[in-house]
Amino acid sequence: MITFNFIDRWLEKIILVLLTSTMVICLTYSSFVRYFIENHFFTSLTHKAEELAVFCFVWLLYWGAVLATKEKSHFRIDAHLSLLPKSLQRWKYLPGDICWAAFNVFIVWQGVVLVESAIENPESSLSLEIPMEIIYSIIPVTFFVMTFRLIQNYATTNKQVALDDSPLKECNT
Repeated sequence: MITFNFIDRWLEKIILVLLTSTMVICLTYSSFVRYFIENHFFTSLTHKAEELAVFCFVWLLYWGAVLATKEKSHFRIDAHLSLLPKSLQRWKYLPGDICWAAFNVFIVWQGVVLVESAIENPESSLSLEIPMEIIYSIIPVTFFVMTFRLIQNYATTNKQVALDDSPLKECNT
């Protein structure tokens, strides 16, 4: 259970730190070698470092969206939702979140189709020669995790609301 709580709390942050660090190291290496080192061996590796940095950047964007979902930090327009009756305020984001979850499920499905296509027609990245199905796998994985985090937000919110509405709350104050 401790491992699950650790993963639940830190997964996205650890992945983002690793991706950002890798990207910064690759771009620093590439810049340093380009201007200060003339050895062909080191200069030939800059293409690999730059390609890895691009892949890290793309993955960083996807995992950042997952973290924003987990922390409820996505941009929302909700001025019109404040006009809802007080009893419905708790559910004001539900219609939009249902559409969001449906979109995520569609993207997971299409991402799986893309990965299957990449497996059937193998191709590799230019410099690193990483199979593209590994690179494309970020799409279904992160959209699945994003959907999970969206549902998890509602589960934890409803658990908190149930605790807040509990008659035991008055006894404890």
